[in-house]
Amino acid sequence: MLSAARWIVVLSLMVSIGLHTVVIQSTAWAGMLVEYTLKTGSVSQAVADTFDGEHGCPMCQLAQKTAQDTTDDPSAPATGAKLKTHLIADAVPVIHIVALPRPTFPASADVRGTRLASTPDSPPPRFFTA
Repeated sequence: MLSAARWIVVLSLMVSIGLHTVVIQSTAWAGMLVEYTLKTGSVSQAVADTFDGEHGCPMCQLAQKTAQDTTDDPSAPATGAKLKTHLIADAVPVIHIVALPRPTFPASADVRGTRLASTPDSPPPRFFTA
């Protein structure tokens, strides 16, 4: 069931972006290449006949019709009107991340550590609250 739902989502997304027209046109070209190659016997002539635009097959006409149907959307604005695309991140400022400077240590620092001049009291003194 989950696999079928995934396929339905994939197919609906393909149709929504117009990929079905590309699939129809690609299938038509593949069929035309095979047909013209068998007819003429020359692959170069078949490629020329397939892509010259004069030898359209019914599938090519179907692809053109579906492409025109998607562009003739009545809700689309007139051809003279210009659309401005508003992106979500249109006004986000650019943030430059720079590397932190390397830490510098004083040259006189003793790496070995220092000894205390006096030892601490042992045990520490107790404070009496009297």
